[in-house]
Amino acid sequence: MKIGKQLVTILMLLPLLVIAQETESQYIQWTGDDEIANALVGAGIDCAMNIEFEKAYTFFDAAVAKDPTLFAPHVMLRNFSKGEKRAYHKEQAQKLVEGKNEVSKLYVSLMNIKWKDNEENARMQRDEIWKKMHELAFDGKFVHFRYIQTIKDENARIAEYEKLAAELEEADRNSGHVHNMLGYTHYAMGNKDKAKAHFEKYVELRPKGYNAYDSMAEFYMNEGDNENAMKYYNKALMHYPGANNAKDKLEELKKKKEVSEAQE
Repeated sequence: MKIGKQLVTILMLLPLLVIAQETESQYIQWTGDDEIANALVGAGIDCAMNIEFEKAYTFFDAAVAKDPTLFAPHVMLRNFSKGEKRAYHKEQAQKLVEGKNEVSKLYVSLMNIKWKDNEENARMQRDEIWKKMHELAFDGKFVHFRYIQTIKDENARIAEYEKLAAELEEADRNSGHVHNMLGYTHYAMGNKDKAKAHFEKYVELRPKGYNAYDSMAEFYMNEGDNENAMKYYNKALMHYPGANNAKDKLEELKKKKEVSEAQE
């Protein structure tokens, strides 16, 4: 009789197991019906993950102008904007996400977090939202990348970044942005050789971008090698003259050099 009950229980659970196996990953519904707008969105996401925010803004802004039905680019544009434009993009994202899937709505809900009230509580809310998004969009690379950044344990974060990099490489997709984060994580842990290797890999994988050179420059600047830092900041500006951080840092380094030479 006991065995019979176990068999009944197993048989009852089988449909649930089948359903669980067939569950598909959700994704943020970034795109629409306009192919040109979709291409602009893709370029914007690529730039955003690579911290090339100046270019990302341009792509996302062009995307919503081409296809006014898109909601997700407005989330990014809101984060890049101030004042009335910031409020406008939040309103548009909240309006246009209606009828979309749960992970898309969670993405938009990130804008409701009140950072000024309690930063620690806000960070907890943000982390919980990304965790939930990753559970729903377990195969979404953008969501995975952003979720990893909420992992507090550095070794666990590194392991997850390495897993994501391997998945991207297996799918013949660029993993430069992951190597960038691995570089910064290792540097914060004092693993300078590993950090440098990841930044060099980033430059190799994204030679036409500008943030890879910016990251390499920052590494050298932190190490006190201002000559190499200036060299790489200049490379960043060569690839994108509007790279604001590279401009500011290069100006800072030039002033330091002038002061140093004047004291000799």
